[in-house]
Amino acid sequence: MRPELIFLCIILFNTCIRLMPVDADEASSENDTKKPSVSVQCQGLLRHGIVATGGETTGTTISFHRITWELQFADDNDREFAALHHKKPVMVTGALRKVVSTESMIRWIIDVKKISASDSRDSQLEGAQVTVRGALRAALSTTGDVPILSVRTDEETWRLDFAASREAQSAAELHIGQPILLKGTVLPPPDEEEREIKKPRGSEMYWIRVKAIETPNNAKTDSRFLE
Repeated sequence: MRPELIFLCIILFNTCIRLMPVDADEASSENDTKKPSVSVQCQGLLRHGIVATGGETTGTTISFHRITWELQFADDNDREFAALHHKKPVMVTGALRKVVSTESMIRWIIDVKKISASDSRDSQLEGAQVTVRGALRAALSTTGDVPILSVRTDEETWRLDFAASREAQSAAELHIGQPILLKGTVLPPPDEEEREIKKPRGSEMYWIRVKAIETPNNAKTDSRFLE
């Protein structure tokens, strides 16, 4: 059988499994308060006191590898910290979400859980580690032999890069159409010239270099995945 036909059969099989009825316990768990789809820990340069047209900004950002995300603080202590660390390297953990502004521009905002001064100014340490909960999707590649995988959350589709773990890709292909929990690193976007050729600024889809993927069969001890 041709490889692309085998791949399509896998997608159809997994889709049918997802459509099976769920019991009362499973249904009630879906009604519980949802955990964040994307949890993030990132290190980069903090900027505070940002002003935007129409006031569509939280006023604070963190930048790394040509990526800038806004920071939303929950208390005044964090805001005071940000004011004291303007243009300094920091470490931030929290939940990442996407917001579409009135100007149809995409804003990425971290609801900050913790912020602290970074131990180093080394730019090589800049970046974002993410944990993403969502459904694994697949599309046929141009060659037709290796599927292009992505994970869909409530707000966004994240394309997956498996250069760091070929084993994770092999395991992932068995769970297309099913819920997964993955951990990885956000890859830098294209440079300015490539960005202009492909898509306007702010509309790009992020890629995640996958380090590990967990499924319901091997993530039973991970409450973030099961709840």
